[in-house]
Amino acid sequence: MTRVLIVEDEEHYGEFLKKIIGKKYSCDHAKDGNEAKLLITKNPYDIIIHDLRLPGVFGRDLIRYVRSTVDPDIINIVVTGYEEDWPAHEATEEHIFFYLKKGKFKPEELLKVIDNAVQLRVLKLKERTYMQNLIAAEKLSSTGKLAIGIAHEINNPLQSMMAIAEVIKKKLIGVESWGALSRDFEILEKGITRIKRVIKQLIDLHRIDLNIHGKNRLDTIIEQVVSFIRPIAKEKDTKIQWQNNVQNVNIYVAESQFFHVLLNICMSLMDYGNDFISIETRKLEDSVEVQIKTAKKQRDEYEEEEKAHIDSLSLEISKSIVSHLGGTIKYDDTEKGELIAIKFPYSDVGVKKQRTPLSR
Repeated sequence: MTRVLIVEDEEHYGEFLKKIIGKKYSCDHAKDGNEAKLLITKNPYDIIIHDLRLPGVFGRDLIRYVRSTVDPDIINIVVTGYEEDWPAHEATEEHIFFYLKKGKFKPEELLKVIDNAVQLRVLKLKERTYMQNLIAAEKLSSTGKLAIGIAHEINNPLQSMMAIAEVIKKKLIGVESWGALSRDFEILEKGITRIKRVIKQLIDLHRIDLNIHGKNRLDTIIEQVVSFIRPIAKEKDTKIQWQNNVQNVNIYVAESQFFHVLLNICMSLMDYGNDFISIETRKLEDSVEVQIKTAKKQRDEYEEEEKAHIDSLSLEISKSIVSHLGGTIKYDDTEKGELIAIKFPYSDVGVKKQRTPLSR
């Protein structure tokens, strides 16, 4: 819902503007610059109407504060009776959306200006979302390139180590001390196997990033994520549980984007004090749902509680990408843990089988 803030020290005129705009949009009235700052920090406004001569903070300074500190995409409109304080041509050069003189416009003209401002605000927010997606995609692409480079750097010396270890092992078999040495070689071989698994994960990550426009089965993508994070989860003492309840329905979604969304969510949850992460797919009547549940770590009575929830930026970027893929994300934080539900309507994902009605 669009929210408008009117900053006007003349109470009667401020209420006059609020009455006009309030017929169509949610509207607040601040009587000076300081009150406006307080409201702006508490509420997400889309449009702000500024008087120029204000107690506390001059209107022009308030506009600059909004742009530099709050949100550069908020639409600013000037309504003033003192044009000499900031001439219209100067205000326009500083990207003021519209400049109105008190007593020189009709209510319907003001509403038309607000309607146009709302359209511009929507376009700016869409552009911001697009840029976030673009930045996220660039980061994903860079991650894949970095991963394949690291994989090759590790793999080359590893192959030499494996060959040398095999030669040494053949020479030592049959030697009197081999019994004790065999246990050391067993540890060495397990370490090499673990490194090979990490290399495979890095190569898989690169392959997924190359498939930027391709789709894959939803459960296959989740399996890839679970496989990727299990070694990391083990190091962080976090248990991962994965339950697939959509085996008989081949749901297809964009592989690279959804892989990184789910990976990002799981990594964030592991970083913020959760010792159990459950991933479960469910068939609903009109959609398929991926539920990610957590359980917070138990702490001693005197141990300081850490932040234990996914950070807002990760969640917003994930929401933006999933929305682009045709889905939705719902987040809930409870005393027991967190619940993140990702839904893809059947109409927005590929379903490679004839569906029958599903019960909840």
